[in-house]
Amino acid sequence: MDANETVNIQYATKWAHTSNYWKYFIGQTKGLKRLKVYEQKREQEEKFNDWVNVNDNRKDKYGQALTLMEEGIDDSKEYNLTSIYLREAISRGSEILMYSRSFDKLKEMLDQKGKDKDKDAIQQQISSLREAADGHFKDYFEPIDRELLGAMLEMYYQNVPKDQQPEMLAEINKKYKGDFMAYANMVFDKSIFASHDRVEAFLDNPKAKTLEKDPASQLLSTFLIKLPEINVALQAAGEKSNKGERIYIAGLREMEPNKKFYPDANFTMRLTYGQVLDYFPADAIHFDFTTTLKGVMEKEDPSNWEFVVPEKLKELYESKDFGPYGEDGGMVVCFLTNNDITGGNSGSPVLNAYGELIGLAFDGNWEAMSGDIAFEPELQRTICVDARYVLFIIDKYAGAQNLIDELTIVKGHPKLKESMEETSVKEVEEMVED
Repeated sequence: MDANETVNIQYATKWAHTSNYWKYFIGQTKGLKRLKVYEQKREQEEKFNDWVNVNDNRKDKYGQALTLMEEGIDDSKEYNLTSIYLREAISRGSEILMYSRSFDKLKEMLDQKGKDKDKDAIQQQISSLREAADGHFKDYFEPIDRELLGAMLEMYYQNVPKDQQPEMLAEINKKYKGDFMAYANMVFDKSIFASHDRVEAFLDNPKAKTLEKDPASQLLSTFLIKLPEINVALQAAGEKSNKGERIYIAGLREMEPNKKFYPDANFTMRLTYGQVLDYFPADAIHFDFTTTLKGVMEKEDPSNWEFVVPEKLKELYESKDFGPYGEDGGMVVCFLTNNDITGGNSGSPVLNAYGELIGLAFDGNWEAMSGDIAFEPELQRTICVDARYVLFIIDKYAGAQNLIDELTIVKGHPKLKESMEETSVKEVEEMVED
């Protein structure tokens, strides 16, 4: 990517997704350690055990909670690594493998005999695959994928328990004397899925036997054979853990009747409330609650595509032409809140007490990465783009006056500002609950 601008563009999104995923887990681990979450959970469990063991009725209702959770976790440990490697090294690793699977339906159609073979349906499927191939190869660079396949197979062979590996992997290791890159080269040299031209040539004269014998398709199939075995084992372990957790939460709610517990709101609409706040991540370090366009200019780096600042934006900044959206001669870009968000919340509206849109949530600070497991209001922040900056970009930068004309733009509420300054956090929480 660094050596080739075209490849950089092709893989920018893929790289960003992987990078964000990687950074998320680093931040989450640091946050959990810093907040001593393990110690807190252990203390909570000990307190729960003491409470349960006070009488026989509680033992009957809640005595198996922690045991079930622990057994489920222990059972899953045997297969967790394999599950992760199947997902990361195979499903999300080299693209040639999962791309080969998109031809399974065509193979099934071609395998049909006599009057069962629907020629019109086959042609429709071929047309669909041609269109998909254009999109797939548009952002595809074969040398990267070739290296990725060799690296992933070697890691899989070295790190996954041997009794959970497909037999074919041991055969590859033996035949190629541990040189998985040599095997990867063979796959890419022979597979129809390695280039756009080969795919197009195959679709000109498609045959089921060609797909059946393709080395990329064969390799993926040998891994997928193991998938049901792994899933069954993990499902059984998960059911045990989930049952224990349901009993545990029920017991905790009875043990602490006055405590407010988060609802399980997965796959539902929900609201979270908070304040616009700065924070102190470490000793002698302070982050303000807003950033401005000045900071965008300070971070400019023409050599890094992510930090290139368009000329028109620079001109607007230099002339301070912020329209009605600026504040005290500057242009606010983002602000921080202590709202509790999670993955999938990006783009969510941030509203003030009047239900007016003041920003869009799009990220969390480094310290917030552990928020899915433990939320610390003093440290964890949601990063929001300010609605005024959105309007500035639409209006002054993009010149999309037609969009501005469709909006009802409110220019502040002095009464709101005055009332909020006199309202405590506790009062705000009570207002929201009401």
